[in-house]
Amino acid sequence: MSAILRVTDLAVAYGQVEAVKGIDLELNEGEITALVGANGAGKSTALLAISGLVKAARGSVMFDGVDLCSLRPHQIVRRGVVQVAEGRAILTTLTVAENLALGSYARTDRTMLAQDLEWVHALFPVLKERANGLAGNLSGGEQQMLAIGRALMARPKVLLLDEPSMGLAPLMVQEIFRILKQINATGLTILLVEQNVRQALKIAQHGYVLENGKIVLADTGARLLDDPKVIGAYLGG
Repeated sequence: MSAILRVTDLAVAYGQVEAVKGIDLELNEGEITALVGANGAGKSTALLAISGLVKAARGSVMFDGVDLCSLRPHQIVRRGVVQVAEGRAILTTLTVAENLALGSYARTDRTMLAQDLEWVHALFPVLKERANGLAGNLSGGEQQMLAIGRALMARPKVLLLDEPSMGLAPLMVQEIFRILKQINATGLTILLVEQNVRQALKIAQHGYVLENGKIVLADTGARLLDDPKVIGAYLGG
């Protein structure tokens, strides 16, 4: 399996504090890769650096022959690497339809927009039902669906997800992860940053465990679920 995105020696510092300490990871094309760990481990910071939303202190993020660390966030989106932000970051005073339309702002292939919107509506029927309503009136789970749908409207090559289960009821968490598997089944590569270690590793082909800014374990999702260190630290074993 070929790597579609390769992170090498990526480090991120906030002042004198190094939050990410030289990590290496690869995303295989068409797979879900999970980056898991406790709160404060550096997961979201790593994702923000890949997206260009924070500057790397050193290292590289190679995608399609280009180091993303040399690009600005909007340029990274245009190349096909799109992030769903932690906390969803939808525009609550716009309608659901307007939020989805914003996801496609950088696209040049306008002829496929209707088809992609139809796909997003098929994945998330509530977004079609509530298309003309304000996004701020959606429930937390529906807002997460809108955030994912908006990212899909950019027609990404790599989808980055930051804590999609945060703050959601258990049944909605199950639904979100079911839909992520469905999206991945179309061939879309996903990097999933998630504090819900069990759920993330259940759907991921590969996983990395981040502790204190360093990757301490890397394996298939299934093997990490059975790893005594993961069980003891994250799964209540």
